[in-house]
Amino acid sequence: MKRLRFYLLLSIGLPLAGFSQNYSNIDFARQINEKELKKNVEVLSSAKMQGRETGTKGQKLAANFIYNQFKNCGLTGINKNTDSLNYFQSFNLSKLKLPSGKIQTERKSFSNYKDFIADPRQDSISLNINVVFIGNEPIENFSEIDFTDKAVLFLTSNFHKAYGRAHHIWKHSTPKLILFNDPINNKVFNRFLNTKKRVRNQRFLLNEPIQDSTHLSSQTDLYTCLKEKLIIPISTQMAKTLTGLKTKELKEIANKQKHLNKTTNCPIHFELNKEDDIIKTENVYALIEGSEKPNEYIVISSHYDHLGKQGEHLFYGANDNASGTAAVIEIAKAFKEAVNNGIRPKRSILFVAFTGEEKGLLGSKYFIDHSPVPLKSIKTNLNLDMLGRMDDKHSKSDYIYLLGTSHLNPKLKKMSDSLNTLHPKLILDYEYDQPNNPLYGASDQASFVRKGIPAIMYFNGLHQDYHTENDTADKLNNKNIERVAQLVFLTAWELANQL
Repeated sequence: MKRLRFYLLLSIGLPLAGFSQNYSNIDFARQINEKELKKNVEVLSSAKMQGRETGTKGQKLAANFIYNQFKNCGLTGINKNTDSLNYFQSFNLSKLKLPSGKIQTERKSFSNYKDFIADPRQDSISLNINVVFIGNEPIENFSEIDFTDKAVLFLTSNFHKAYGRAHHIWKHSTPKLILFNDPINNKVFNRFLNTKKRVRNQRFLLNEPIQDSTHLSSQTDLYTCLKEKLIIPISTQMAKTLTGLKTKELKEIANKQKHLNKTTNCPIHFELNKEDDIIKTENVYALIEGSEKPNEYIVISSHYDHLGKQGEHLFYGANDNASGTAAVIEIAKAFKEAVNNGIRPKRSILFVAFTGEEKGLLGSKYFIDHSPVPLKSIKTNLNLDMLGRMDDKHSKSDYIYLLGTSHLNPKLKKMSDSLNTLHPKLILDYEYDQPNNPLYGASDQASFVRKGIPAIMYFNGLHQDYHTENDTADKLNNKNIERVAQLVFLTAWELANQL
């Protein structure tokens, strides 16, 4: 009944709990206006910001702009003071490069990312080792062999199932390396090689020990194996050298038309060099401390990075996601205005601008894995990602998709609908509001959901300029950004003041 009374108060516009008789929540929501949003978007998506790619000068400029906006409006850093370091969560990323390496026999030398595919897990490797060839036989057939200081080479007729087979071998024999070859489908190896080259040159990873960055304990054994162990596809030409067999014989063994009478050993020298670049980057955050439950938090977030430059092409990223970041800044100012008028939320509000989203949600992953506050104290995340454009499913722009309202905390949907009925009366679209929808995991709220923290993503859908150089500030509907930001403010205020 208390909740019903709250929504009735909303419907007639009376002051809510936490507000004086002179102010209502809507008064402060309306502090958020399209004029200021437009200014923020234009700065963040200007040519000066160079597309805000993670680790670049443009990203640093954007981070400093956000920091200055937070500090100048009177927000404190994470430790409740205004020292500049308290507004930044700095960390390192590895910008992956193709690793050099070789496998050398007595007569031939084979090169990484040409004849075989190996990615260093943490450190460079150099070792002399014997390769034991087991054909396409079960590893259990070789129980008399101690593989601990050896490499295993097996054949397969299905390249993509080979990793599952390698996992099985690891569990039963724990060799130092596993090599495999599919002599039936050598084109698959070549396609895989080319794909890996292309993808690796674009990848960033958190630069920290594997066990800290991947939460292996919560993953499957296969996932753990793939992340920790060296499982190396090799070309058929290389397999011929290591086994002394012809292509026809390799195919017969792979197809189990011919069985291996005995194992063969081939000594090799194996080198693999980790040569990734270390990139420094930072999340930006600021705090409004709660009056009654200061150690509980509502997190309002966006990512501020984008795609940067590719040759002469500059990706401005106005909608993705200068729009969401501009909204977070103005929501923060509205909360501070309430505080300045003697009205403080009961729970603390943490405003976070994430870096590294376009590289794989890396900023939010780092934030969650190294949270400046206990994770159990984060009650909800409201994440804003792309607010100012329209997709082809809508004829008018006065809508926003909400994702996450029916997952982890089903009350979020009813709350969102009730608040929106009062203001700003948007069309709330729940088409993608299912946990298994790919879009639900496509922005930073996914990092919170992974830890069981309820989250809502506010999102305008995809459009033709998404991830192109045509995503510019002049195409944004700033009024719609204003309305979404006002709804997020109202939602955050209600969440912060719930008993």
